[in-house]
Amino acid sequence: MKFRFTYHAQYRMYKREISTIDIKDIINKPDFSRIEEDDTIVCIKNIQNKSRIGVVYRKLKNEYYLILTIYYIWKKD
Repeated sequence: MKFRFTYHAQYRMYKREISTIDIKDIINKPDFSRIEEDDTIVCIKNIQNKSRIGVVYRKLKNEYYLILTIYYIWKKD
C-alpha cells in the first residue's frame, strides 16, 4: 500500500499529530466507510488516544492511495 498526500492532508496530519501508521490503520480497518459519487472514499475509525478520525482519499489506478484530507469527528481531551 503506497500513499501520496496532498499538501492539505500533510498539513492536517501535522496539526493533528496523526501518523501515516494511523492513516493506514483507518483505511485497512475502518469502523465505517462509504464511497461518494465522485469516487472518493471516506473512512472513519476510533483511534486509541486520538479520538474519532475521518480520512478522505481516492484509490488511483497505479495502486496509490491519494489522501485528500484528514479530520476529527470528535477529539479526546
